[in-house]
Amino acid sequence: MKKFNFSLLLIIVLLAFACEKGPDEIIENTDYITIDSLTATFYTVKAWDTTTITCYARGENLVYGWECDHGNFNGSGNQIKYAAGQCCIGLNTITCTVSNDSSQVSRDIQIEVTTYFDWK
Repeated sequence: MKKFNFSLLLIIVLLAFACEKGPDEIIENTDYITIDSLTATFYTVKAWDTTTITCYARGENLVYGWECDHGNFNGSGNQIKYAAGQCCIGLNTITCTVSNDSSQVSRDIQIEVTTYFDWK
């Protein structure tokens, strides 16, 4: 019985140390990109009004790209000003793509554009 207990204990100890991750196995990916948030000063704007959209991202050597399905934007980098005319009333999608030499991440934000005219 002692021989069995000793063998079992030896196997448990060997498995415990064999599965331990050593410090030389840590791989750091410095090209990793994450978008923490994509925010706007206003999520609903009247036609021809503006809202500032900011992308908060982490990573190295980041390059920001912007697209919108309706309306237009001015600016570059992690912050733009978005505006849409009367013809773009509705829910509009703005996409921010953050990239570097080896990675790319995108996130969308939706801005509701309402009519400029108050028909009341």
